[in-house]
Amino acid sequence: MTKQIFKNTLKTFAFIFFMSAIICCNSNNKAETKDSSTAISENESIPDTVVQFLITSASNDFRNHQPPTPIDFRNVKIGYIKSPNNEKTFLLCGEFLSQENKEWTEFTTIKTSGYEQYLGKTLYCQDATMILTDEKLSLDLKNKFTE
Repeated sequence: MTKQIFKNTLKTFAFIFFMSAIICCNSNNKAETKDSSTAISENESIPDTVVQFLITSASNDFRNHQPPTPIDFRNVKIGYIKSPNNEKTFLLCGEFLSQENKEWTEFTTIKTSGYEQYLGKTLYCQDATMILTDEKLSLDLKNKFTE
């Protein structure tokens, strides 16, 4: 009888221990996912002048600084990051296919007093709030680049 009680108590303890471990690990994963994902806003918009400025700046930079030579663009999105004083800095993020390497490379174009463009993965796009638009920004950038 004592042996049976000990077995049941041990099984219950083991069950509670493993469930606690699973729950703790799962809640940490959810917190990490929320922190590392890019926010998407459906209720905000970016002025068309800013969109056109970033597309023009990106296409001019690609045209004037080769190689790499872009032959296609994809996943082009527009968004912003907020500074500590709550000012928005607008940016254009996407990927281009390089004629030389035949591989997709990420890029970021940031509106500053002029603009800055970075090739390769940056934290700017990962930390940005992206704005959903009806515009086909990849096509707009490609058309502007080939003008």
